[in-house]
Amino acid sequence: MNTLQALDRPEARTDPFPAATPESIPTRPRLLSHVGRWGRARRWLPDDATRVLDVGCAFGYGSAAVVASGPAGRVIVGVEHDPQLLEQAGRLFPWLPVIDADVGELPIPDSCADAVLLLDVIEHVAEPQHAIAEAARVLRPGGALVVSVPHRGLTSGLDSVNAYTALRRRRPSLPALDGMVATEGGEHHHFTVAELRGLLEPQFSIDRLARTGLGLQELVNLAMLALLARDAPRASRALAPLHLLVYLLDDLVPTGAFGYHLAVRARSNKPGARA
Repeated sequence: MNTLQALDRPEARTDPFPAATPESIPTRPRLLSHVGRWGRARRWLPDDATRVLDVGCAFGYGSAAVVASGPAGRVIVGVEHDPQLLEQAGRLFPWLPVIDADVGELPIPDSCADAVLLLDVIEHVAEPQHAIAEAARVLRPGGALVVSVPHRGLTSGLDSVNAYTALRRRRPSLPALDGMVATEGGEHHHFTVAELRGLLEPQFSIDRLARTGLGLQELVNLAMLALLARDAPRASRALAPLHLLVYLLDDLVPTGAFGYHLAVRARSNKPGARA
């Protein structure tokens, strides 16, 4: 598995980006490079962002989609801490470097990345400000940060994880959603534009924003969680393609205040930004 192990000591931070673009990186465009949060991230990345860090990359499918359809010379490095996802990333995308690290403590030198992706990540962590601070540290001056989160809007009540967590409080015998949330009480965070802006400023300035979809995929996900609770994992997995399809179609629709998905691109305000 092509996984770089995390280093705890700041003085031991190493640059994870290869000196040259690996020849093994696929160039065939992938479906996910055109749609959903991955397509938006690819479109929003500046052309000169050749060193991209995908923090919270899961098993690397989004990282692979973003880099495969990017400009020549772009290299992406993933960050993931879940051992099962790390193993899966190494098996499915052996050419993709993936760092075993926590999103709030990156073993990477200051100012070494042109862009950082945090796609549907900070809503899962107890202290999202630590992930934002680390992104600010490792980005070069003027570097781009792309963040996607659930929007705290009129449809946020559809959140399947929060609905399941509330149900589990009434029925403690239901299985826990291990790894889904890391907040006290098991809340899946949603953010207003103002709340996300407050997390990013003054380290970043937002220059692009999108609110899309109604959260219809959450209804499918709730059905998947219900099947898991009834000890029917195969039936739950069978709904996974439908969940992805509904999400991709839902995300295509700009919905403003009704939006379930919120995405922003922000630029680092670190001194020394390029003109």
